[in-house]
Amino acid sequence: MSLNLRIIMIVFALLLFSLILSLISKHRIPIRYSLFWMVSSLIILFVGIFPNLAGIFTSVVGFKTTSNFVIGIILTMLLAITLILTVIVSGQKRHIKLLIQEVSMLKREIEKDKKDGK
Repeated sequence: MSLNLRIIMIVFALLLFSLILSLISKHRIPIRYSLFWMVSSLIILFVGIFPNLAGIFTSVVGFKTTSNFVIGIILTMLLAITLILTVIVSGQKRHIKLLIQEVSMLKREIEKDKKDGK
């Protein structure tokens, strides 16, 4: 791995990590949703600092070239992000449905009280 690529990876990882910390401090993202991004930035930093470990993992996993291994890792990370976002959206959908039901019940009670003259 070239020195320029290693420097770019290290700088990118540090910028990503600082961006995540900034978003957390401004309460724009919850800590539980930012953990995956923090771990991802640490992995990028680790590979930038120790590029030989990527080669070792490449041979252990059975990839022919390190670039194929990196592409596989990136695809795996994208799938994990998609799964995490799907879980978040599903949870929000449940919460919205519950809120709609509660508001509908409250509206019905208010209308009933108005009709009864209370």
